[in-house]
Amino acid sequence: MTISRSLESECPQNLLPKSLRPAVDLCRLSPADRVFGWVNGEGQGAHRGQLRIGPIACHTEYPLETFGTPGVPLAILGQPKPQQARFYVAASQNGSAQADNIPRTNAGYLSFKGLRGRKVYPHHYGLPTGYWLDPMQDRTQQPVDGHFQEYRRPRLNGQEQRDDQNRSVSQWVKPGVTFEFDIDVINLSPVELGALLWLLDGMGEGRYHRLGGGKPLGFGSVCLDIDWEDSSLCSGEALKNRYLSLTSLQKPDSISATDCIDRYKQAVACAYKNEFDQVPFIAAFLRAASGFNTGLPTHYPQTRAFSDQGSVPPLPAGESFKWFVENERTGKQGGPKLALPDLVDDQGLPVLAIKQGR
Repeated sequence: MTISRSLESECPQNLLPKSLRPAVDLCRLSPADRVFGWVNGEGQGAHRGQLRIGPIACHTEYPLETFGTPGVPLAILGQPKPQQARFYVAASQNGSAQADNIPRTNAGYLSFKGLRGRKVYPHHYGLPTGYWLDPMQDRTQQPVDGHFQEYRRPRLNGQEQRDDQNRSVSQWVKPGVTFEFDIDVINLSPVELGALLWLLDGMGEGRYHRLGGGKPLGFGSVCLDIDWEDSSLCSGEALKNRYLSLTSLQKPDSISATDCIDRYKQAVACAYKNEFDQVPFIAAFLRAASGFNTGLPTHYPQTRAFSDQGSVPPLPAGESFKWFVENERTGKQGGPKLALPDLVDDQGLPVLAIKQGR
C-alpha cells in the first residue's frame, strides 16, 4: 500500500454536486438513465432502458486492414492521474479551469472548488492525407503538414518497443468504412427524443463521436447520420389508432424530428439562461466533436531539452511524466504551474523545456 506524500483537504467525490452523482433511487434518474437504463449500485432498484440497438451490418467490402503478428506497436496511453489537481480540479462548481501559476496547495481538492467535468477526447482535426497509411513504417520523427505519426510508438535504437507499457494491434477498421444499424426507442418524452436525435444527426457537418479504444491517439472518430427515408417516429396514440383499424394500411402519423430537437434545445437554453450553443457543456461538447482548427496536433503534453513551443516529434523513450514534473518544479526557476485550459478555448499546453544541470 502506498500513501501520497501530501494529503488533500477533500476527496474528489466531495467536490461533485449531489445532482451529478450516480442515482440511488428512481426519483433521481438523469435523462441518460431514463433512456439507456439504470441499476442501483448501492442496493435494490433498476430501470429498463427505452432504447435498443439492432444488429450491425458493414456495407464496405474488405473493411479491415491486417498487419499480422506482432502488429503495429501503439504509443503509450496514459492512465488517469487525479493527483494532477490542475487538470482535474475546477475553480468553482461550474467546472471552469483554474488560474495558472497558483501554489500547489491552492490548486488542490478544496471544499470551495469543483471538478472539471467528464473526461473527453477531442477529434483530431486536420490530419494529413496518408496519416494512417503504412503504420508498420516508423515515421514518428518525420513531420507532414505539422503532424507527426503520434499513434505509433517510435523505434529506439532501430528496434521496435513492445513491453507492458503499450499495446500492439494486428488489424484495424480502415478509414471511411460504413456500418448500418437500427435503433428502436419507446416511451421517450419529446425532449429526451430530441436530445437523442440531436446527438445522432443534429450536430452539423464536421463533428464526430468517439468510439472504442485508443481515442487519445486519434482512433475512433465516427460520423453518424440517420437514414430518414427508412425511419419512422410516431406517438403511442398514433400506433394505437392504427392497431384499432381493421382496414387502414397507412403508416401512423410521424412525429416531427425537427420539433423534438427544437424542444430539447429550448429546454437546455431555458434551464441555463443562455443560447443553446453557448451553454458551457454544449459548447465544450461541440468543440470536442469538431477538434481544434489551430493547425497544431492533438497529443499528450510534451517536454524537450530546448525551448520549443511548436509541434515536435514524440520522444522514443516516452517519459511524458516529465512534463508534469517540469510544470510543478519549485525553486528560483520554478515551473509555470499551468492548468488544463477550458475545452472551448483554442489553446493548448506548451512544450516545456527541461532545465539542464539540476
